[in-house]
Amino acid sequence: MRFNMDNFRIEGTIYRPPVEADTFLLQITAGCTHNACRFCTMYREKDFHLIDESDVRFNLMEAQRISGIYKKPVKRIFLMDGDVFSLSADKLEAKIKEIRMYLPELEVISMYAAVRSIKTKSDEDLRRLQELGVNDLHIGYESGLDDVLAAMNKGTTVEDCITQVQRLKRAGIRHNATMILGLGGKGRGEESGLAAAEMINRAEPQMVRLMTLSIFDGCELAEDVKNGRFEEAGEKEILTEEKTILENLELPELHFWANHILNSTPVAGYVGQDREWMLERIEKSLEKVDDETFKKSFKRLHL
Repeated sequence: MRFNMDNFRIEGTIYRPPVEADTFLLQITAGCTHNACRFCTMYREKDFHLIDESDVRFNLMEAQRISGIYKKPVKRIFLMDGDVFSLSADKLEAKIKEIRMYLPELEVISMYAAVRSIKTKSDEDLRRLQELGVNDLHIGYESGLDDVLAAMNKGTTVEDCITQVQRLKRAGIRHNATMILGLGGKGRGEESGLAAAEMINRAEPQMVRLMTLSIFDGCELAEDVKNGRFEEAGEKEILTEEKTILENLELPELHFWANHILNSTPVAGYVGQDREWMLERIEKSLEKVDDETFKKSFKRLHL
């Protein structure tokens, strides 16, 4: 059941993974504790803080009321904003117990999770959260190259990420990965693709989502482009990066999702059964694409 968010009290612009389109969205925090990635403008409008408890309760009561009308219990929830998992395990447990008072049939509690936020939790914390229903966390890997992560001020390394998601796996918590095509800039497409595939193979997410870099006004990377410090990859190179990732994945059950609005050639499927037709589609686009014509005809205007 998809909820009309106009009926709820929401602070600022909200974001959720495309695959959570039919999930009930509940805002617990506003903003991001890091809020310093050079490519990101998502949370620049607000500082990180907890949402007022009265608003959280109002939204829970509204969800309870609507689900009762349609006789469809809420079984999955996505907690917003960008950094809910940064809350301590004790605070998350208290929030989840409150949520279950209104939505007792809840099965899965999903949210964005930064690598640094996983690191602050013990193995016992992670097991406790899994028992409470926390699962399907969405984690931004962004790139498989450490120098790119450092240049973009991501605040983590490839090994940090792999170590922390392996801890999630041992605790029984599934996760989905996001990577950004073109983040390495011009001339690094194939290198980025190989590094991304290696990282994914080691980290073993249940899904990898690929989105193409789009540089919006207001982020530091936009200034880097203007000042000549960063040169964007052309579409042919971006498609080559995507193709390289897909060719080198070794996880047949992995859900490969490159169907974002920012991607020029949308494909989605499972590596084991769908890789061949997805590669054929990307290769056809590679044969046809002309970078100069593409710039004039395809605009990436919003997330």
